[in-house]
Amino acid sequence: MMKLPSLKKTLFALLATTLVAMLAACGGTSGTGGGGNTPQNVALTLYSSGDVNVQSLWKNTLIPQFEKSHPNITVNLVFAEHGTIDSTTLAKLSASVAAKKDPGMDVIDAGLIQPAAIAHLLLPITAQDVPLVAHVDPTLLQQVNNDGVPYRASSVVLAYNTQYVQDPPPTKLSDVLAWIKAHPGKFTYNTPNSGGSGHAFVEAVVDSHLTSDNLHTFVTGQDAATGYNTTVETAWQAGLQELHSLNPSIYRNGFYPNGNTAVLQLLGNGSISMAPVWSDQALTALSQKQLPASVKLTQLDPPLNGGPAYLGIPVNTTHPKEAYELVNWVLGADVQATIISAMHGFPGVQWSYVPPEVQQQYASIAHAYGTGFSSKFSADLNKQWQTQVAAS
Repeated sequence: MMKLPSLKKTLFALLATTLVAMLAACGGTSGTGGGGNTPQNVALTLYSSGDVNVQSLWKNTLIPQFEKSHPNITVNLVFAEHGTIDSTTLAKLSASVAAKKDPGMDVIDAGLIQPAAIAHLLLPITAQDVPLVAHVDPTLLQQVNNDGVPYRASSVVLAYNTQYVQDPPPTKLSDVLAWIKAHPGKFTYNTPNSGGSGHAFVEAVVDSHLTSDNLHTFVTGQDAATGYNTTVETAWQAGLQELHSLNPSIYRNGFYPNGNTAVLQLLGNGSISMAPVWSDQALTALSQKQLPASVKLTQLDPPLNGGPAYLGIPVNTTHPKEAYELVNWVLGADVQATIISAMHGFPGVQWSYVPPEVQQQYASIAHAYGTGFSSKFSADLNKQWQTQVAAS
């Protein structure tokens, strides 16, 4: 027969063992459980597409820095070079939302953000979830219905060769047009359907003849349900006619290269002295001595269009909190400075929110950029340019 003290010790040991087991089951003593104050380890999947420099930015710079500052979060990169599977990825996302299943990705950095936002496939970006969204130009958020946020960008700027163009160069569009006519053969831009730099110049000329109400419609896509129509065509006519009048003064009497790179090559070999170019491409070409040091960049007033790259979060992500953390972190001043340096581009936030030394380094282009037409209109404008400017 067990003595009373021994029985008490045995009962106490059993009680203690049971209590520990209960706490463990509830996650109270586990470093990876869901309870307590210890954060749970989470693995995010980031889908990104673009050129290899975008892949390098995430793989070699942003992801390592983020994981170092957020030790409970890892980021797995799925990269599609040149966006070759963006349409397939969009379809996969749409199907997963319809089926209420895990989309297999938590953050998206790709050109599919705008159509995904229109289709309501993304979570809203609010100041509560992403406080640093307050540093972003609201117009850029409106283009994606506030369901995405720009984290980097590039702007179309004016490149000019100081050997042939007086410094400072013209900074008003009207003065640029006058320079083109006074220096025939020394200016061109790529066909607007083959690259954004040419498209931005075409839009700038067309915009200069639009009312503010018309411009708002073309940029936001609002009141554009019917797409291209007679009213739109009439609004564009004056700008298209002015572009047509430039043909005799364009390089080789109206030669418009195919693609942004071809314009840089003409600048590099001295065939032309001035052209609209993407800021990141031109800065990279200058750093690699593909353009002579005599080529400089400036922004017009009002500015030429820019192209933001957006981040979005699938509405059915299984890790919304951590996805929001990544998006907010990317908008921080130091991270934005890193992105500018790596990509030779613009920040996703407004320039006033990046470090002063970075603003000074990019002073010639560190200005707000223009916002281009909504996708509902840009393709139609390209078609009208082809028939009314290039083919006539």
